Amino acid sequence: MTNFFLGLMAGCIIAGVATITAARHPTVQLRLGLVPPAQAAVVPPPRPETTPQCPAPKAAAMPVGKPEMLFSRSRLWSVAP
Repeated sequence: MTNFFLGLMAGCIIAGVATITAARHPTVQLRLGLVPPAQAAVVPPPRPETTPQCPAPKAAAMPVGKPEMLFSRSRLWSVAP
């Protein structure tokens, strides 16, 4: 009688552990209906891209100096002591 009782308790524990383990598996959860099937995420339609409007170009600033100031022959060949 004791062997029967111990075997019954061991069988119940094994069955409980197996049931809990199976119920934690995602495919078993889907089969049992515990979790609804996953649905694709709803993504809103993309918005049309608007091109940014560039501001109007500003009037050109007054140029400072001339290129001849830097690259003049008299300046390049003259050596000041």
